[in-house]
Amino acid sequence: MKKVTVLFICVLLLSSCHPITQAGEGDAYLVMNEYDIAVNLTEESEPEDEDEPAPLTAMLVPKPEDVISPEEITVLYSGGLFMYNVETDTVVFKKNEHGRYPPASIAKIMTLLVVLDNVSDLNALVEVTYEAFADFDNGDPNMEDAAGAKIEQGQTNLSYLDCLYALILPSACEAANILAYNAGGGSIPNFIDMMNDKATELGCLNTNFTNASGLYEEDYYSSAYDMFLITKYTLDKYPLFEEIYKSPFHSMPPNDENPEGYFVRNTSAGLRVLHEMDFAEGIKIGSIYEYFHGSTRIDGFLTFVSMAEKDGLTFITVSLDADYYNDEGKWSGFHYDDHAALYEWAYEVFEIEEY
Repeated sequence: MKKVTVLFICVLLLSSCHPITQAGEGDAYLVMNEYDIAVNLTEESEPEDEDEPAPLTAMLVPKPEDVISPEEITVLYSGGLFMYNVETDTVVFKKNEHGRYPPASIAKIMTLLVVLDNVSDLNALVEVTYEAFADFDNGDPNMEDAAGAKIEQGQTNLSYLDCLYALILPSACEAANILAYNAGGGSIPNFIDMMNDKATELGCLNTNFTNASGLYEEDYYSSAYDMFLITKYTLDKYPLFEEIYKSPFHSMPPNDENPEGYFVRNTSAGLRVLHEMDFAEGIKIGSIYEYFHGSTRIDGFLTFVSMAEKDGLTFITVSLDADYYNDEGKWSGFHYDDHAALYEWAYEVFEIEEY
């Protein structure tokens, strides 16, 4: 496989080498400076056959002479962060990227991926059984107040595709369970095994899925790096994913409560709204305002996957474990703040050079 040469010119001292493997790519060696900003990704070899993709012909370079960490100029709230440049296959910034945190609803990206891997006809109708709703009625406070899409038990006119839109746009948890039951051969636990098998296949070393929706469970975790692997793989393999997450709404079929049909709307595009960045968009948000260990209530957290495209540069950013509440006890929006700060920093610092 062609190993890509990407050079970051940087005056900060280099400190250590870390091997990385991107989903679908070969091994490379990443030299990081003390701020965990990528500065060199290198090694070349001849392509093994004619089917190999053409090598990248661009490198990401800093516009100023000094490249400083974004953490030197702003507060970053998330526990785990991973930022990647698409054009040059470069890790731009990372912070505790292998730390294990609850993913919340960004886990639904894996739910979508496993469905697309295993269902050939997305227009086929699904069974909407009791199993899809049982989690929300079992007395577990971590399963209460789950986001939904007004789907009704016993509904017979719902397709896989309808459920995928409901899964991603309003982050519907019953849609996640419906997809899991049907794509899992009538078994939600079987589908969860399929999710974990796929994570292993993609090289995720710090991920364990226990449900299809991302609702909090104690042994449910992922990392910013693993969620990046899952997201990039899904974007690369299935163009439908981009079509879905960029949709402002989707028309759902009628049911008893909505005899004329109804729309579900996208709740993941808030970055653009909050920060007026018309070049950035949310791919998937996760939000849990509280969770419980036994009877102990704990303030929740925010997760986010986003993408920005401007000036010939495309970045994918994943964040986990931002506090749900700020110091005033109000919804913080810290996940949006982190992504906006990283994009502002990256577009100020880097540009593409052809070679």
